[in-house]
Amino acid sequence: MSKLLMILAAVVIFGIIIFVHEFGHFIAARIFGVKVNEFAIGMGPTLYKKQGKETLYSVRAIPMGGFCAMEGEDEENDDPRAFNNKKPWKRIIILAAGAGMNILLGFIIVTIIVISSAHQSGFIPSTTVESVEAESDAARFLQPGDKIVGINGTRVNIRRDLSFELGMYDGSGECELEYKRDGKKYTEKFTPMQTALEDGSPYYIVGFTIEQDPVNLLTVLHEGFFQTVWMVKLVFVSLGMLFTGEAGVSDLSGPVGVVSAMSTVARSGFLDFIFFAGFLAVNIGVMNLLPLPALDGGRILFVLIEIIFRKPVPRDKEGYVHFAGFVLLMALMLYATWNDIIRIITGVF
Repeated sequence: MSKLLMILAAVVIFGIIIFVHEFGHFIAARIFGVKVNEFAIGMGPTLYKKQGKETLYSVRAIPMGGFCAMEGEDEENDDPRAFNNKKPWKRIIILAAGAGMNILLGFIIVTIIVISSAHQSGFIPSTTVESVEAESDAARFLQPGDKIVGINGTRVNIRRDLSFELGMYDGSGECELEYKRDGKKYTEKFTPMQTALEDGSPYYIVGFTIEQDPVNLLTVLHEGFFQTVWMVKLVFVSLGMLFTGEAGVSDLSGPVGVVSAMSTVARSGFLDFIFFAGFLAVNIGVMNLLPLPALDGGRILFVLIEIIFRKPVPRDKEGYVHFAGFVLLMALMLYATWNDIIRIITGVF
C-alpha cells in the first residue's frame, strides 16, 4: 500500500469513528423524541447537504469532528421535543451515547481481530500457567495449573494485562503476583526475569508459558471484552502520566499526528492498522466522557448538578462555560497539530 493510500485509509477510519460517535447521539435523540436540527460529519464549509423530514444532513470539508445539533441543546426552548425539556436521565443517555458507540465500535474491531488471530493459531491465550522456567524467581512458588489473577494490585484478566504491567516495571525492586490454585488465592513477591526486545532495550517477564484456551464464543467474547477494557485503562494511564509529569503537553498529538501514526502502523500489517483504529475509537469515546467543558462528559456533569440541586444551571451560563471550553480545546488541538507538523518535518514519526 502506498503512503498516499495509507493516509487516505487513515482519514477514512477517522471519519468512520466520528460518524459512529455522532450517530450514537443521533439515534439516542430520536429514540427519546428529541428534535435533531442538523446531523453533520466534519467541520468547516459544507460540501454536501440534504434536507430530511426535519433534519439537515451535511458533510463538511474538514474531517476533524462533527456534530448532532439538537433543538434546545444550548438554550431554553419551549418545544416539548427540545433536548432541555427531556428528563435528566434521558439527557445523560443521549450525551453518553456517542462515547458508548465509540467504545462499542472498538470492541467489535478488537473481537474481529481476536477471531482472525484465533482462526490462524487455533487457540485463545489464557492466564493459566503451563510450565515455569526453572531459572525464574517465580519458580519458587508457581506450579503448572496456577491461574494468574493479579500483579502489583492490578487485576489480570488476559495475557495483555500481565504484559502491560510488566512493561512499566523499571528493573528495581520486587513485583507482587496473585494467583489461584485449587480455588484458593495466593500472593507472592518475585523479581522479574530480564530479557531484551529486538532493539536491545530491556524487557521483563515472569518466566512461564501459558496454556491455550479452545476457540469458542465465550472465550472470543471474553478476550475481546477485556482487550477493550485494557484500551480504556491505557487511556487513563496516559492521562495520569500527563498529570504526574511523566509525559508533557508537547507529547500530545492532533488529527495530523493520528493520521501519520496510523500510516506508520499500517506498514506493520493490516491487523495492526485495524487494532490501532479500534484503540483510537475507544480513546475518543473515553476522552469525550471526561468532565471537561464542551465535551460530552462536561455536559453530563451539568445534568448531574441539576439532579443534585434539583435546579438546572442557567442555560446561558452553561453555554458560556462550554464555549470557553471549546475555545481552549481548539487552541490545544492547534498546538498539538503544530507539534505533529514539527515531528513530521524532523522525521520523528
